Amino acid sequence: MDSEHAFPDIGIVMAKTRPEDVNWLLELHEDLPFRPFIYSLDSSVEPGCLAPLSRRGRETSAYLSYLIDNYDSLPEYSIFMHAKDEQWHNDVLGQKAADTIKALRFQHINSTGFANLRCTLFPGCPLGVNPLDPTEQDIRNKDTRAYFAEIYMELFDVTREQIPRHIGNVCCAQFAVTRARILQRPRSDYERMLRWADQSRENDFGVGWVFEKVWDTVFGMDAIK
Repeated sequence: MDSEHAFPDIGIVMAKTRPEDVNWLLELHEDLPFRPFIYSLDSSVEPGCLAPLSRRGRETSAYLSYLIDNYDSLPEYSIFMHAKDEQWHNDVLGQKAADTIKALRFQHINSTGFANLRCTLFPGCPLGVNPLDPTEQDIRNKDTRAYFAEIYMELFDVTREQIPRHIGNVCCAQFAVTRARILQRPRSDYERMLRWADQSRENDFGVGWVFEKVWDTVFGMDAIK
């Protein structure tokens, strides 16, 4: 920042259902001005909210809709959050989302391009999925892990040889990303991912779970943290 009175250019992205109260954003805005991008997951779009391009996968389609809709006008930093003011995903400073956002160090985000907003390594690390080595139980139960390799190839448009053998990352679909890191992928990549989310045989939970395992990879981080 150029002076102590300047603020970074921030967008906060979230998906919400009508019962979820996001008024905590008003107080946060007084301390850290930002642009809100709040997508409604209801079939009838809530007044004041944006309409996602799809509603599959809980927050997944809202996040991807944001990337597609705003690809040419992204803020310097995009912060992807769940809608609730308090949730167990927030850890080090307690469960309040506003406290987590206010504690962000933008110099760190600049240096890495991507920062998960959860610090506790469990669940997700050190290993979350072994795409090329599903267990016999996963195969018998037709668990998502049994065909994660095929999902990965479709999402990232890669060959089987390019699939990481192991994936480990911190949960839980809350993170901050720089504009430069988002733009390392063409908009068509995010459109392809949204098509998968919209057309997948996975239910909403399954789509969201898959993306929890790969958001880091989507934004250029290593498959193992």
